[in-house]
Amino acid sequence: MKKIMITALKSVLLFTVICGVFYTVAVTAVGQLLFSEQANGSVVEAQIGTEKKVIGSKLIGQQFEGENYLHGRPTEVSQLSPVGSEQEKRIKERVAQEKNSEVPIELVTASGSGLDPEISLEAAEFQVERIAAARGMKNTQVRDIINQNVVGFNLGPITTKRVNVLGVNQMLDAS
Repeated sequence: MKKIMITALKSVLLFTVICGVFYTVAVTAVGQLLFSEQANGSVVEAQIGTEKKVIGSKLIGQQFEGENYLHGRPTEVSQLSPVGSEQEKRIKERVAQEKNSEVPIELVTASGSGLDPEISLEAAEFQVERIAAARGMKNTQVRDIINQNVVGFNLGPITTKRVNVLGVNQMLDAS
């Protein structure tokens, strides 16, 4: 019995070192070597006065408010049933806030994580007139800024084109 307990304890210690130390160090090293920007959070910094300050991340969506900004998806996490009455109520409230019944669905529904940094090109286009009016810009100027922040590609009928909300808002503030 004593021999079995010692063998079991050695096994636990061995696998703790392998899985808890070596594996963790290996995954961290690979992440830093091959994907350092993503592993470190894809932090976006801006010069504010004399200091560089972190203003967000390329990988995590931030909530922007105000008529002069491009809005992303709602940030609260939504694990509600897509056909449930509570979800329907939330969507109706958000559509009423937009004052337009043709609002793209992603602007009134939250994602499962609540952290999407990008929206569809259609959802960005929907907001062009509001942003242009609030900033005293032409619609074409706002569209140009949006088009400079498109990521993704077209593969025949399949498209993955999305617009980075933080990138657009940074460029809007800079113009």
